[in-house]
Amino acid sequence: MSESASLARSCECGPGDSHLTSREVEVLLRAAAGLRNGQIAQALGLSARTVEQHLAMMLRRARARNRAELIARCYAAGILQPDSWPPTWSHTVCLALSTGHLAASLKARRAAGRPTPGGRA
Repeated sequence: MSESASLARSCECGPGDSHLTSREVEVLLRAAAGLRNGQIAQALGLSARTVEQHLAMMLRRARARNRAELIARCYAAGILQPDSWPPTWSHTVCLALSTGHLAASLKARRAAGRPTPGGRA
């Protein structure tokens, strides 16, 4: 069983390329908390280049253009728990987002008066 498959709580898409590894989750949590690559590397005992590679893989899997979009997609996918600081992991590892799931997540945030990615409430 792959590492990401063993981490997945429940996933409709099954294990695959859209799943984060445990190390990627560790990097994601620190990136979502606002740490820079060098700070993440130091905290995890990695090189800055390794952190960059983990982020690049997550950006590709999430089809995100930048770190902010990656983090927003991780919140929308349920990987990061909303309304927690520092960011916490929900024990979900799947980045596979259906358009309907993302739209429903954004609509629910707006209805609750909470900010959405892009800053609109």
